[in-house]
Formats: sequence, C-alpha cells, structure tokens
Amino acid sequence: MLVFFRICTGLLFLGMVSCGRIDPGGQFSGEIKDWIHEVFDGSIMSNGEEGRIRLTLRQTPDGMLATMTFEHPKVKTVSREGKWDVGDGERKIYFDDDREPSEYYLIKRGIRFAFQTKAGLSNDDGSPVLLMRNEGLSRKASYPINLAFDSNNAVVVSGGATDLEMLGEWMWAGSSIVVTAKLPADKNAVGRDQDLETYKYFLQWDEQKGDMLLLEKMVVMRPFRKQDGAKRQSWMSSLTFEEKPKLRAK
Repeated sequence: MLVFFRICTGLLFLGMVSCGRIDPGGQFSGEIKDWIHEVFDGSIMSNGEEGRIRLTLRQTPDGMLATMTFEHPKVKTVSREGKWDVGDGERKIYFDDDREPSEYYLIKRGIRFAFQTKAGLSNDDGSPVLLMRNEGLSRKASYPINLAFDSNNAVVVSGGATDLEMLGEWMWAGSSIVVTAKLPADKNAVGRDQDLETYKYFLQWDEQKGDMLLLEKMVVMRPFRKQDGAKRQSWMSSLTFEEKPKLRAK
C-alpha cells in the first residue's frame, strides 16, 4: 500500500510539472563538472604540405591561459602564449606577441571544433581547419553547487563558479527557472566603485524525478570599462552543459 501511494504521488507530481509550474523551495545540491585543462589537436594543409596544430586552454588562479604550437615542414616551429574567453558556443583566443593573426576562434562543430580567424583560416582546398579534443591529455574538475530557495523569490547560491556565497532571486522564464545572483562586494574596498559580476543559472525540473533540478546553462556577465574609464559596458560568457548537472533536494 505504501509503495502504491509513493507511485501515485510521483505520478501526480509529474503531472503537475507537465501541466503547470512548480515553484522551487528548500535546498538543492549537486556538482558542476568543467574542463580546467583542454588540449586540442589537428592539422592544416598549407602549400601542399601538412602542418600540425596543438591548442591548450587552461583555467588557473592566474587566469584563463592559452598555448598554441604550430609545426610545418616549411617553417620553424612556432609556440605562442596568450589568453582565452568563453563565448556562446565558441572560445576566443588572444595573443599579444606582435604576431598576426592575434585573435582566433574555436567553434564547436559536432564532435570537432573549427579553428578560425577573423580573416578566415582554411586548408589548401578551402575546407575548414578542424581540431579534436585530446581526451587523454585533457582534464575535468568537479565543483559543488548549492541553491537555497527561500520565500519571496529569494535564493542563496554557494559553490559552483565561486567559493563566495551570493544572494539573488529567481523567476520563471518559459519552462525554465532562472536564478540571478551577484558577487558580494569586497569588504576591503569601502568607498570604491565596484563592478560586480552577475551569474545566471538556467534550470528545469527533471520530468523523471520530481525532486530534482537540471542545470542547463550558466551565464556570467562581467563588467568592462574602456581605457578612459568613461563608459562601462558588460560582456557575457556562457557555459551550456552537454550532460546537465543534477541538483537534488536535501
């Protein structure tokens, strides 16, 4: 009888999720898995001969660092050090070493990644330059994330992209629950104008398990000032999860 009651309760909950919205409440915990060291290998046909490209992207305490090595029979092996950012579906790689091109793009194409520049980059036959992630040399790390939903749409975010506790709010956007939270101000920066990062988390109820939220996407809005400091802009990085992290109710 107890088993039957649980089954009926679960079916009822799933029906409510399918037909309407269930507001989240209480605490949900899970973990985010993200690449901290990625290696991409590929080749390019130039002047009738094959060259080799290796691109390494790292997330470190000193920032998001990039290393590119290019080998070709007709030129000296080149190694470049730079930085990279995450865009929506692409990575932007920057090199500040007085060489051109100074900016590259790594764009996901199925299981491969197109390697491009603003002016274009292709093989001798006009086909795109493609790289593959070297799974053996790449590394992932897991980060805990906790969401505590309170009354009046308030939410507390801890873990995940930052070790700090962030206060925010949530709202419905279609079938998604969108959590928006901002980094807390630096207590040692009293009197200074602080431009704080804003984090957005896009979640949905798991239709198979009614007490679980699935994290679909994470977006970070980072403030930016021009060199003269006169005009502030914001630029966005986003991470869409191929395997959606599961946040379970506690």
